[in-house]
Amino acid sequence: MDYIFHCYLNRENTCIQVLIAMQTKIKLYYFLFSSLLIGVGWCTHVLYDHYFTQKESRRVRIGGYEFISPLIDVELPEGYGVRHEPIPFKYKIVELVNQQIKSGNSFDVSLYFRDLSDGPWFSINDNVKYNPASMMKVPVMIGWLKRAEKDPTVLQLKFTFDEKKYHTPVFKIAPEKSLKNGFSYSVDELLSYMMRFSDNNAMAVLYSELSDAECKYILDSMDVASNPNSDQDSITVHGYSGFLRILYNASFLNRAMSEKALKLMSHQDFSHGIAAGLPTGVKLASKYGVVSTKENPDTIQLHEFGIVYHPKGPYILGIMTRGNNLNKQSEVIKSLSASVYNSYDFALSTSTLKNAGKK
Repeated sequence: MDYIFHCYLNRENTCIQVLIAMQTKIKLYYFLFSSLLIGVGWCTHVLYDHYFTQKESRRVRIGGYEFISPLIDVELPEGYGVRHEPIPFKYKIVELVNQQIKSGNSFDVSLYFRDLSDGPWFSINDNVKYNPASMMKVPVMIGWLKRAEKDPTVLQLKFTFDEKKYHTPVFKIAPEKSLKNGFSYSVDELLSYMMRFSDNNAMAVLYSELSDAECKYILDSMDVASNPNSDQDSITVHGYSGFLRILYNASFLNRAMSEKALKLMSHQDFSHGIAAGLPTGVKLASKYGVVSTKENPDTIQLHEFGIVYHPKGPYILGIMTRGNNLNKQSEVIKSLSASVYNSYDFALSTSTLKNAGKK
């Protein structure tokens, strides 16, 4: 009887071992099958993201010729060359932008960054449109410098400021210096007033003396859909970036006039935005803009776009904001400028962006 019972126990143990072995195999197959599904799903996501969600290349050409089509700017898709995220600090900046919006410092914040040493770029909240405001003084400056390429003496032409003749927008930030009624100024002086002090009186004189055809030619050539005299939200942070790239590359104006343009922009007296977030001594060529419209007088738009001349390599930084507190919006631009500079500096020190630009 004991023998029979012992055999029965051995058979029972054998069955249990078999069941355990079967369960182990089932779990293994389930794990392998799940891993396969996850792998296939991930590969599908990567392939879809790579081939269908990347932005198209942006190429800007000058029209109006019969036999040629001069290429003045090329911007590759965001993330081109190093899969999708060549800039290691993008997510950090995205988080900071979102924090500024959640905190109520600005209703909207959009940001554009590009490493100018043949490197990558990114934009945040690129679908939001803004009124470019005084930043549209840049194409007016470009229009006059384009004239000066053919005839440098135009910079010595003089115009008399008549406040009854030239309609000027109300200053949101009063300039340190402005044109005086009845006084005459050369184009060179007017450009300095307009770009250094963001003087709307100088802008009114220079803009009124440009033809509609000239203004259209400049904007069309730079692939920018915005009217310098418009009061509408018409441009995105990415859309405006072309002005800075084209000036830096000297691909629309010649080298001498491109250098003059950025030198004028480097004298801007607005020190509460991008410049406030940079270490002392770092050069900056930029233009800010501030506006509130009749339709929304309590809503303020404050923007700044510039080229930061980091000692190890320059980059474009553009920040556009919409809110109801000018001081808070200035702090937003200052804070983001500092974060981008420090992050860029760290990335260069670890060669992350340098390697990205070489691929």
